[in-house]
Amino acid sequence: MLPDPLIIVGVCAPERRRYADRLSAATGRPVVTVGSRDSTVIASPLLGPAPFIAEMATEADLLHSPLADRMPPPPIICVVDATHMVDDLTSGVPLIEHPLPGTDDGDHGARARRAATLVEAASIVCLVGWEELETATLSMLMALASHLNPHARVRLSRSPEEDVRSLEASPPPPSSLPERAGWVCSLNHEHDPWMTDIRVATVRYERLRPFHPGRLSRTFDEMDAGRFGMILRSGGFCRIATRPHTLARWDHVGSAMWLDPLTTSMHDASTGQDIAFTGLDLHATLLFAALDEASVTDRELTSGPAGWRRFTDPLPPWPRDDSNDVESDTR
Repeated sequence: MLPDPLIIVGVCAPERRRYADRLSAATGRPVVTVGSRDSTVIASPLLGPAPFIAEMATEADLLHSPLADRMPPPPIICVVDATHMVDDLTSGVPLIEHPLPGTDDGDHGARARRAATLVEAASIVCLVGWEELETATLSMLMALASHLNPHARVRLSRSPEEDVRSLEASPPPPSSLPERAGWVCSLNHEHDPWMTDIRVATVRYERLRPFHPGRLSRTFDEMDAGRFGMILRSGGFCRIATRPHTLARWDHVGSAMWLDPLTTSMHDASTGQDIAFTGLDLHATLLFAALDEASVTDRELTSGPAGWRRFTDPLPPWPRDDSNDVESDTR
């Protein structure tokens, strides 16, 4: 018997809701809709002990929800509209039009990031609305989902009942939701997707030299223009020469990029660039060459942090967090 609850996620609300309703009819479990500000209602005793299906709104933060904060986490079914999958990962629209202060839900591309993170956290990815698509397109989409989350079972969904049976027969994914993401698997030397396609690739870039912020910004523009293929998702860690003492999280989906400061710990001082890229028709050699050109040169390297401070830095600043003497913000 499947654990309780069954969590249904996905950024396409109509498809997600229809799937949850069909699963409810098949299992007899009621559907509880979880929104962005009411996820804690799940802990209420008013729901009683009966198993249920949690249909999570697009705005709901799965990774920080009490629903998923269990050991082991409950099954997560990500419903993906096959006809819109690539568009969802490249959309520049925000997650919320009028976000709460202090959040990045209103950022350019925030909805695309949510689409990626839901696939990355899933136990099983169910593609719906696929029937009219060509076989080559289906192969690419299934491989893309598998590259984004190598631990998830990926299915062309015919019915929720069949999907649940497949889920029951599958080995459990890692208990830590972030460790399921393809970019994390790549950095951990564990990226082995169930499905592959000639158009889909994941590549890893590792270097010690920090990036020159001006040249890196131009490389971002080239990525967005498709010079290196269609880079749909990249994640990892990087270091900017003008901010050499702070290791940053590289978080990119479609046309949106966030650089989040992480730590100034000496333990991480030897970490330079370690980034995984997933996309379609990638030109890895060109991409890596451009990233190398965005790094500091031999002459610049010898000048050290004192000289790097003179570089033009067009990247958004990181406001200082005086509570721990670490710069912190998001791009």
